[in-house]
Amino acid sequence: MFVDIDRLEEKFALLQSDIFNNFLSLEKDLSVGDEDIWNSDIAKGHVKIISEGAAFEKAIASFSMIKSSNLPNSSNILKRFPKSNGYIAMGVSVIAHPLSPLIPTSHLNVRIFLIFDNDSLIDWWIGGGCDLTPFFESKEDFRFWHKSLKSYLDSYDKSLYKLFAKQCDEYFYLPHRNEKRGIGGIFFDDYKMDNIDNSLSFLKDLVKTYNKNIYQIVNHKIKDEYNENHREFQKIRRGRYVEFNLLHDRGTKFGLESGGRTKSILSSLPPAVSYPFETPEHLLEFEKKLNRVLETCWIINQ
Repeated sequence: MFVDIDRLEEKFALLQSDIFNNFLSLEKDLSVGDEDIWNSDIAKGHVKIISEGAAFEKAIASFSMIKSSNLPNSSNILKRFPKSNGYIAMGVSVIAHPLSPLIPTSHLNVRIFLIFDNDSLIDWWIGGGCDLTPFFESKEDFRFWHKSLKSYLDSYDKSLYKLFAKQCDEYFYLPHRNEKRGIGGIFFDDYKMDNIDNSLSFLKDLVKTYNKNIYQIVNHKIKDEYNENHREFQKIRRGRYVEFNLLHDRGTKFGLESGGRTKSILSSLPPAVSYPFETPEHLLEFEKKLNRVLETCWIINQ
């Protein structure tokens, strides 16, 4: 089976541009945007970044592609394809750390994995999803987030939302804290439709849904006032994001072990984090309220 890799790359690059342009549309000053293009022997990438914006303290939309004959030893894919002599993985990873602590952090990933044997494609699949990590409660935004994701998935298969939403809650979980990272979303891996083109359309619709959601949620909260206590709590809770990415995230581990560029892989980490030994007393009420949010199941059951 022939696969046009250049065409795949173009499609993912368009998704990256759509996401980043949506971020920029929420900024007052377009000069906060920058980019970085890189190449190595086995990988290449294009990072688009917003720094110190009015909406986003830091936002990244990163395209990367790796082509190698050796799967990382820790990869479970190696067990499935021990005789494979090559693979290509490409995708777009997105993280948006808003300036306002009243706006949730959001994350999105869309990717494709192709397995080759003597330059012949023997298997492929897609993966991805998006999730929301709030610091303060906003039931209206949380329900809108899940409702729109359900609507998107229902247009393909009404059985997908509950499955992917459950997988999201299970994946974005910090076992050493015994808590979810956020209020969830959807997560899927090793998934495919009847062909690659239709699978890419599935990912494109996910990006459209994410863009619509982020635009509405940011606009809903960006003018709300906050104080230094809110910012202090935001920086403490961002530590959970750091812990998950460095300890548990499979994408981070795969990227580092497969020869990806460390600078790009870790670019998703938040710009400012605080790690006090104990949560300050004046922030304990914030923590109690957030714990109730994280203990709530936001998955739509209808």
